Order: sequence, then C-alpha cells, then structure tokens
Amino acid sequence: MEKGILRELFQKLSERDRSIICMRYGLYGVEEKTQKEIADMMGISQSYISRLEKRILEKLKSEFMKLE
Repeated sequence: MEKGILRELFQKLSERDRSIICMRYGLYGVEEKTQKEIADMMGISQSYISRLEKRILEKLKSEFMKLE
C-alpha cells in the first residue's frame, strides 16, 4: 500500500483514533504498544481499547474499499 493512500485513509479518522492505531501498530515512528499500555495511557479500560481498535479497523477497511 502506498504511503499516500494510508495518509488519505488516516485523514478520515479522528485524532484519537489515529493515535490509537499508530500506537497499536507502531506506525509513523510511534513505538508499538499493547492494548493495556494504550488503555493505561488514556485512562480507559483495555476492553474499550479493543472495541475502539475493531471499530477503527472496520472504518479503515470500509474507506479503503471505496477507493477501489
């Protein structure tokens, strides 16, 4: 996937959602973190991070499919 496409998809996410995905998968020079580490940093539960991650990935997939 081209970096431009990833950037375009990321623009469709909120700042919080971009931050979660970057931390979770170690994107754009951000250190990869576990769901628990992200949850602790954000002061929310790990299960909520899990649900957010799933929703964010579904949104990215949906937006990617629109590009094809």
